[in-house]
Amino acid sequence: MDDLLDERAARLASPFAAEDSADLINFHGKSGRDFAPERLNRELNVYECLRDHVRACLKQKKQVMIAAYSDGARQRMKMVLADHGMVETAIADSWQDVSRLPAHQLVLVVLTLEHGFETPDLVLITEQDLLGDRLIRKGRKSRRAEDFLRDASSLSPGDLVVHSDHGVGRFIGLHMIEVSGAPHDCVALVYRDGDKLFVPVENIDVLTRYGSEEMGSELDKLGGHAWQAKKARMKKRIRDMAEELIKIAAARAMKQAEQLEAPTGLYDEFAARFPYAETEDQLRAIEDVTSDLLSGKPMDRLICGDVGFGKTEVALRAAFIAAMSGHQVAIIAPTTLLARQHYQALPNVFGDCPSGWNRSRGWSLPRM
Repeated sequence: MDDLLDERAARLASPFAAEDSADLINFHGKSGRDFAPERLNRELNVYECLRDHVRACLKQKKQVMIAAYSDGARQRMKMVLADHGMVETAIADSWQDVSRLPAHQLVLVVLTLEHGFETPDLVLITEQDLLGDRLIRKGRKSRRAEDFLRDASSLSPGDLVVHSDHGVGRFIGLHMIEVSGAPHDCVALVYRDGDKLFVPVENIDVLTRYGSEEMGSELDKLGGHAWQAKKARMKKRIRDMAEELIKIAAARAMKQAEQLEAPTGLYDEFAARFPYAETEDQLRAIEDVTSDLLSGKPMDRLICGDVGFGKTEVALRAAFIAAMSGHQVAIIAPTTLLARQHYQALPNVFGDCPSGWNRSRGWSLPRM
């Protein structure tokens, strides 16, 4: 193994300067430009400063690259740069793509680097250098079998659960039973008249938590028809509800609404002010909402998501588009505290946009 490793060249990168030698290459790199002073100066446009800096570097025959956090951020950066006179931009997905491009062309890449750097031949500017710190949300993992086991361990004897095929039963504990000589962990449920059902833990996804013993729900009869009758009635109610929703959707589709669209460059600059990199789900929601506003039809969309996953950012983008289209926008919150938080956050994203904002409380809304 040592002989094989000796034949392989090992390369160690270091940010510290050192003298050139046969075993060491100094790229003469240094920290890249930080546009923080330009961001803080309200009289300056950070993208215009970037344009001037890029053009100066290109005149020096340097390769200039701008690193974005995601494909969506890169595409938005490309449009913003075009609005500020930098239309000769290229997209590259690998260093091989970059090496095939002419040195006088600006290249946009996706790299999750915090800060850029410069060498005599290369200038790398990151999205964070330009726009400031950007935070990355952790994506939600899909529900797995481990989550089901965790749910089972959180149940207490006496809790009511619903089996998709047998109805409401009472959880009595986790039991180990032998099947064909092999032990199996099972969720033990008791039904009316004391009948018991053992559900293997690997099939626990057929169970959902119903409530606690205090709810006093009546247990179903194991093997009876009552649960199937309940399911049939519920399915009928769902079909009736779906029929009404279809009628409402058809009536809405016949109506017309004003098409709302903000100027592309102004909207892209606004979207770049948000401190978080968009998640894939967030990007889809933003695209759906902007498409709704541009469709000329009344919007019928509900955005759902856990706390901290960017629902407000989607709403603020829609508010910006409506405001830039000449409409007044109301952002309604259920509590005074949440309304105050939104109000205090508005200057961070709206900044010097040609729009204003105010706060009101105690509205008397009509009963529906």
